[in-house]
Amino acid sequence: MKIILAVDGSEQSYEAARGLSGLAHADEVTVLTVVNVPGLSYPTIGAGIATDLAMQVEVAMREEGTQLLERVVSLLPPYCGPVKKVLQLGDPAEIIIGMAEERQSNLIVLGARGLGTIKEHMFGSVSHRVMTHAPCSTLIVKEGLRNIQRILIPLAHQDDGEAMVEFFETKPFRDPVHITVMHVVPFAQPVWPVGAMIPEDFRKEIITHGESFTEDVASKLRSLGHEAKGVAIMGAPSLNIAEKVKEDKPDLIVMRTHSRSGLSRFFLGSVSHSVVHHTHCSVLLVR
Repeated sequence: MKIILAVDGSEQSYEAARGLSGLAHADEVTVLTVVNVPGLSYPTIGAGIATDLAMQVEVAMREEGTQLLERVVSLLPPYCGPVKKVLQLGDPAEIIIGMAEERQSNLIVLGARGLGTIKEHMFGSVSHRVMTHAPCSTLIVKEGLRNIQRILIPLAHQDDGEAMVEFFETKPFRDPVHITVMHVVPFAQPVWPVGAMIPEDFRKEIITHGESFTEDVASKLRSLGHEAKGVAIMGAPSLNIAEKVKEDKPDLIVMRTHSRSGLSRFFLGSVSHSVVHHTHCSVLLVR
């Protein structure tokens, strides 16, 4: 397992660093911060002064970045794996994605949004771009993730279930976890012209199929040493996942991204982004 921990000096960055305590020992942990030096263009000052000022800003930001890396490394759990510190200049999202491709990383870990001194140069839209375009799985850390004991896995399609079992076969977490496998049938009442309702027998058949699907995945996860159960409901995926998060209070949501089928694209395209942006729970997006 090769991990990139992208940090910016915000409290979320520090929580992301501490969050590695719940993950399995990695072969390599790269702690990365990106300095994006702002352009300085003031018509009233000379080019030489502008250049000198830009150099001073870059030096100050490099020093701040170096101190940040030292601070983050001091927060890492001792068993997370060999650590390498990297400071680079450029566009944060592009650097993070490019490094993940170059190093063939398995996981990018980052905070949900930046609140620190370098906040405008790191997160915000950066986390959104990374989770959308990263070549590997991405863990978006929101709140304290010191212990990963309860996990919610929303699934849309059979392929998602198979991919999730394959992911858990890599033993990504430090300890066995309790898992709820959830399938939301994306129907609401009424789904056809006004007055047309889903027949009760059809509803029961759909739910029974969904429960069979989730229980099959849960059974495979139990065979890997985890506690797992399956549930299925009908409704709006994003809303029902958010309600389940409030009800169960999981430590982590694990979702698949870039599913191939039409239904999965509907379910885990905008849905995965909605879950990331509208729940307080950390989210691991599996590719």
